Amino acid sequence: MVRTINVKITDTNGKAAPEYLLNTLYSSDLHFEPDIRKSRIMSDGTVELQVTKSPYMLHARVNIPLYGNIWVMAHNHGEGYTTDTIDFVSEAVETYIWEAKRLSKGVILSAYAQSHLDAACEYRELASKGLDTHYCRLKALSHAIFAAEATLFEKATDILEANPRPEMLLGCNVWGYSGKDLYAKYFTELLNFATLPFYYNQVVPKEGVYDYARRDELLEWCESAGIKAKGHPLWFGHGHVNPDWMYHKSYDELSAFAREYIRKTVTRYKGRIDIWDSINEPHDWANCFNFTQDQLMDLAKICCDTVRESNPQATSIINVCLPFGEYAAGKFVCWGLAFDQPVTPLKFFERAIEEKGIDFDAIGVQMYFPARDMVAISRLLDEYARFGKPIHITEMGVPGGAARGIDLNYDATDPKSQVGLTRGVWHAPWDEHIQADWVEQFYTIACSRQEIMALTWWDFQDPGFMKTAPFLFEDRVPREMYFRLKALKKKIVGE
Repeated sequence: MVRTINVKITDTNGKAAPEYLLNTLYSSDLHFEPDIRKSRIMSDGTVELQVTKSPYMLHARVNIPLYGNIWVMAHNHGEGYTTDTIDFVSEAVETYIWEAKRLSKGVILSAYAQSHLDAACEYRELASKGLDTHYCRLKALSHAIFAAEATLFEKATDILEANPRPEMLLGCNVWGYSGKDLYAKYFTELLNFATLPFYYNQVVPKEGVYDYARRDELLEWCESAGIKAKGHPLWFGHGHVNPDWMYHKSYDELSAFAREYIRKTVTRYKGRIDIWDSINEPHDWANCFNFTQDQLMDLAKICCDTVRESNPQATSIINVCLPFGEYAAGKFVCWGLAFDQPVTPLKFFERAIEEKGIDFDAIGVQMYFPARDMVAISRLLDEYARFGKPIHITEMGVPGGAARGIDLNYDATDPKSQVGLTRGVWHAPWDEHIQADWVEQFYTIACSRQEIMALTWWDFQDPGFMKTAPFLFEDRVPREMYFRLKALKKKIVGE
């Protein structure tokens, strides 16, 4: 049932938040499945928003004092809302104080975490008494998010120390390897897992002509260095990675080619590469051939079945991007506005597993900075874990700041692009210190979760898919996060 709710989001001065932030507001169910955003801003700054879920939760970008700019969630103590009027900031404060207290059970909090929680409660109290209400409420939100994140991190640290993960795959793509130099030295000292490129425009640039030479070179190096290899991807419907000869083929012709390519490739590397991204971003995001959603699902089954037939011992992964699915609220995909309801990653897995029974082994989740706090990320990982399969974090990155002459240029980034949706500030403007802090928190939280089996960064050396995210600068000097992860690795594997 469609209903209209009224949501107020105020700034520190009590006025409505800037319009560009009000326009980000959307609703979802308690499993993060979004409604298509249908909203309008009223003359007093209140947002009229249509919702179809009951109960629902809310998400909006917020400028948070002394924290940054991220998507903030409000979920009413995990129970969601059924009311028609919401003061978003007040509800977000309650959400994150509740999260901090929930997570603190059984944990002896550090002074850092406890002080943030105390400050959040005190600022909430001051706001309720009318003392600079709007400023104090946003300060309460800032401290509440810090407190909830810190509590989650400290809890995860305790879990990891008690249950180290010597089997954890710590990896990165290995595109930049060119010989036994600093790249190889730093890679092998830090990582035990490497992703090799199997994009069609590299392997089959001309129809019927296969070129595995670069893959063979990279694999030989991985084997000599004791690094486990993974192949990525066996299908990827993105315009930047497919050769021209594919674009005039029908669905039947392309699905037949996918079957042939996978059988030939997986069989060729059987026993040497036994982990594969069987299909990449099939959830109506990367769909340059304009397949229907039923065809995308059918193609996923073809890819996974062919991997299984070609190497029954292989780990077959369905890999997804933009895991929160905010793009579905905006009704767009990577090539522009969508005419139908876009399919989120979670909805794709629900259908693939529960309706279609597709045979695959692991869920692959990309985690480029999602402009979310760690608690929201952890809650989302709970949703992927409910499918009962191992999880690989297949690609991830956060910026290291506008360092060494590189301008991040956030304002010019397309908000309807994959990288555009990663815009945001976490704790402070991005630099090498903040990037290293994010790495330490996320890797600790992820490794404390038994269902997560692999963590793959993207990329190892500049220039990368996400600017300033790689471990190394172009001259192969490491960023600070390299050393942070190297130290954390000892705790992860239990050394």
